[in-house]
Amino acid sequence: MRKPKVIHNFYKSSVWAVAREIKIREVNGLCERCGKLGEEVHHKKRLTIDNVRDASISINQENLELLCKDCHNKEHKRFTPTIEFDSNGDMIRK
Repeated sequence: MRKPKVIHNFYKSSVWAVAREIKIREVNGLCERCGKLGEEVHHKKRLTIDNVRDASISINQENLELLCKDCHNKEHKRFTPTIEFDSNGDMIRK
């Protein structure tokens, strides 16, 4: 699903870049849920065209959470692998 232009533009802004960098540094670059390397700064309260200009939602550090790709995908109920490997390297179907 494509993001509305106003949200797309927000994620390209210097304001977002600064807010994102603050969050990453605040948590030492680690996923706040599992401790892996964080990659995605997630909005706890979803960003919409109605609230994107509300700084208490869009850049408020309390509304941001650094997540690894797996935790971010789980949060948004996106595809997760159904195959894993055990300690011997053998495939496990889930």
